[in-house]
Amino acid sequence: MKYCLLTFDLEEFDLPLEYGKDIKSVEMFHISYFGCRKVLEILEKNKVKGTFFVSALFALKYPELIKEISLHHEIGLHCFEHKDNYKKMDNDGVFEKLSKAKDSIEKITKKKILGFRAPRFQVPSYKILRDIGFGYDSSYHPTYIPKRYNNFFKTRKGFNKEGVNILPLSVSPILRLPLFWLAFRILPLSYSKVVTRICLMADGYASLIFHPWEFADIKRDDLPMIVKRNSGNDLCLKLDRYIGWNLKNKISFITMSDYLSKNL
Repeated sequence: MKYCLLTFDLEEFDLPLEYGKDIKSVEMFHISYFGCRKVLEILEKNKVKGTFFVSALFALKYPELIKEISLHHEIGLHCFEHKDNYKKMDNDGVFEKLSKAKDSIEKITKKKILGFRAPRFQVPSYKILRDIGFGYDSSYHPTYIPKRYNNFFKTRKGFNKEGVNILPLSVSPILRLPLFWLAFRILPLSYSKVVTRICLMADGYASLIFHPWEFADIKRDDLPMIVKRNSGNDLCLKLDRYIGWNLKNKISFITMSDYLSKNL
């Protein structure tokens, strides 16, 4: 059986701040909320499941939406708030913030959270994640992204570290071509299909990452085109076509925790 793992980092849209631009709090939340609604429509239309890594700040703002998502999809933890950098905090600070975030979302969904993904993949100690109660982490992208990280020569395969299962995002063997959000959105759909086929042959699964804000109509002239290009309805149509292509090829869609339960 071959699997496709669709994952979404559901957070407040604070990306303009990284470019030195102002954005009102209401806009940060509204853009991600609207985009998430679009994503849920696509998943429901195709009857497929996904995994949503949620910021506690967003969940506390929209608890009913989080409850709705948890009925059909997996909820993981992304952060307390998206600006957090857990690599720059001391261990006690990380433990306190992530424990509070995890508890906040579990009270909303009435379900135990198993998975974690750090903002910008700035993952803290795996021992801390284990002690908080996470079973797996998905903050590992085994390729090179300029000015972000260089994992090009590290393993592509899943592994266990300090009691936490690490499930990498998919990249192709050898060239390490990524399937992450920017490549999927900017490059032609044919690129994502080719890399997906390669990953399925090599690993038996393809794991992709998106942000719900990408599926919203971002009407801001002060942001770089790379942030807005092919977003909104264009990306909605693209994801819908990608899912349809997978289903046509008998690829099953599964949550991250379900995949791990079948393959550990």
